[in-house]
Amino acid sequence: MSEIESIQARRTAVSLASSRSGPDHRETLKARNLLGFALHRARRLEEAERELRTTKDDCARALGPADTETLFSQSLLAYLLLDSGNLPEAVNQQRMLVEASAAALGERDPVTLGRRVNHGVLLYHLGQREAAEQEQRATLALCGEALGERHPITTSCHSSLETIRGNS
Repeated sequence: MSEIESIQARRTAVSLASSRSGPDHRETLKARNLLGFALHRARRLEEAERELRTTKDDCARALGPADTETLFSQSLLAYLLLDSGNLPEAVNQQRMLVEASAAALGERDPVTLGRRVNHGVLLYHLGQREAAEQEQRATLALCGEALGERHPITTSCHSSLETIRGNS
């Protein structure tokens, strides 16, 4: 399926879900998140950003700020901002995502820990090496305790820390 066909299919899914269940229903919001993702993949970044920002706000209003669909929406927005070159806002969105994930899922949840690793990487790319190293060291300790040394998130965090330290 081409990117254009994917976007058209996602728009159809949004329309069907909205007419069936209403604009604030979880399925409609999920379809809108997937539309934003399809737009992002097609490099239609401005359109994707508009869709993902409004969907994130609508998810937070309709489902709550800690709901998994809201967190997914925020994650999609953070990655879009990164790809758009808006690193400061991407880091801010990622930090808020980590905080919301910790509150909703717990600090030792694999999803939260993975998001913390990503946050550290973004800090590094922003040139905030000390903050990035501090984030990755703290995350690595939690990963080791909660997931074990051989878990992919733990090894990813370790690798990221090595890069930050300049050892890779």
